[in-house]
Amino acid sequence: MPAETLDDTAKQILDAASRRFLHYGYGKTTMSEIAQDCNMSTGNLYRYFPSKLDIAEMFVRVLRMEQVRKLREVADAPEVAPAKKLRSFFLTKFTLAYERFHDKPKSYELSSELMSSRPKIAIEWENAEGRVLGEILRLGMEDGTFAIDNNAETVKILQDAAYRFTSPSVFHEGEYAVLAQELNGVVDLILDGFSWRAAKQSSHKAHEPA
Repeated sequence: MPAETLDDTAKQILDAASRRFLHYGYGKTTMSEIAQDCNMSTGNLYRYFPSKLDIAEMFVRVLRMEQVRKLREVADAPEVAPAKKLRSFFLTKFTLAYERFHDKPKSYELSSELMSSRPKIAIEWENAEGRVLGEILRLGMEDGTFAIDNNAETVKILQDAAYRFTSPSVFHEGEYAVLAQELNGVVDLILDGFSWRAAKQSSHKAHEPA
């Protein structure tokens, strides 16, 4: 079932499962325990979700939907320059990842299990966020802030450049302020590169024959 159309029972199951996943760990949680927490039979639970992995996948899909919504708010913010939107996009992504994973081994365990068993989830997540990032780059192209040859390729490059700050790897990293400062440095370099390319492109157009 799509994450956008979950009924009340499915939401109850996800809520109960997420509490167990994040407290006891994915590996130590059983379907019978989740069913018991929901006051339903294990058979009824299987009617909604064929396996524990399916519950975990839906839990992450709901998280992704909420995260993409927050990133889209960044992209759609009125009267905000594309360069500021780009910085806010990555800082928002970083903050959400840090809050979800840093010093939270059970959350990291759940993510690792899904990335191993259902890697398509990570790809779908990256693509969903990439579409929002692509919109910010398009806005920068339209107002002359960015000079980009290929939007899709640039999105992938930027996601790779910021991966350390926006993935479960923050579980192993340092404090928020230190990482945020490093991420801002990465974004500074990216924006400097965009600015240089935009100026170069403008200079070429100025010297083109009329």
